[in-house]
Amino acid sequence: MAVAFAMIGRINRRNVIADPAADPGRLGGRFYEEESGGVVTYRVRRLPLALVASFVAGNVSSLLGIGGGIIKVPVLNAWCGMPLRAAAATSALMIGVTATGGAVIYYGHGDLRPLLAAPAVLGVQLGSWSGSRLAENTSVKWLKLLMAALLAVVAVLMFLRSAR
Repeated sequence: MAVAFAMIGRINRRNVIADPAADPGRLGGRFYEEESGGVVTYRVRRLPLALVASFVAGNVSSLLGIGGGIIKVPVLNAWCGMPLRAAAATSALMIGVTATGGAVIYYGHGDLRPLLAAPAVLGVQLGSWSGSRLAENTSVKWLKLLMAALLAVVAVLMFLRSAR
């Protein structure tokens, strides 16, 4: 819930530099943003915090069965200076790399059933396509509200499940 409130508190703050010629630093980047009407630049700050958050997200997601993006995206956006879309894409990349490694191990042990995995892969693919299309046409303000609502729902569900 605290992270949801942090997202709402930053609803009107943007982590972009409108000058495309600005130096993004070692880990920053540039991308075209429809909302700003051009190429924007961002810089990544507090890298140790991002590394610790990713470590915590990996452990929490494996222990509780939730996605690590619930932790990584808000931390990257609110405290590490990444725009929300770049933070979500970075989180998706990290999750994809981790999932690929796990899938290879499960497949090697014969525990991966392709007929069960295929519908999951198709669902993930359809969800990513529709999500990226939706995110392109949605303002960052609404995406932050959606993320805060998602965080609040996850927090309430975790609380209710812990009470059992």
